[in-house]
Amino acid sequence: MPTKLLVVDDSKPIRDCLRGLLKSIAGVASVAEAGTLAQALQSAWFDPPTLVILDLRLPDGLAMQIIGTLKQISPKLRVAVLTIHADDGYRTQCLSLGADWFFDKATEFEQLLDVVRQQAAFG
Repeated sequence: MPTKLLVVDDSKPIRDCLRGLLKSIAGVASVAEAGTLAQALQSAWFDPPTLVILDLRLPDGLAMQIIGTLKQISPKLRVAVLTIHADDGYRTQCLSLGADWFFDKATEFEQLLDVVRQQAAFG
């Protein structure tokens, strides 16, 4: 089954960069984008992704607010939080709320790409 991604970040340059990198991964069928929590929920509702890459801080709130809702929309959905605000408190809270992974944009970007490659390979 092809992997459908949703990239949620308020920075268009980051979304563009991620989209470029992710769509070249074998097994990735599509890469949708959202810049807010509301847009992310709307996108997930109308076209459920396989994997969401979710920035922690968005203009309309913190990613933690929608992790559970995303999982309710699509129970098989995987969530990777990708943030520059990668302190242990946020990491623990996001993982306890259902995020599958938590990555620091500054130091763990390649690990995120490895996860996407693994998820796309196993469909």
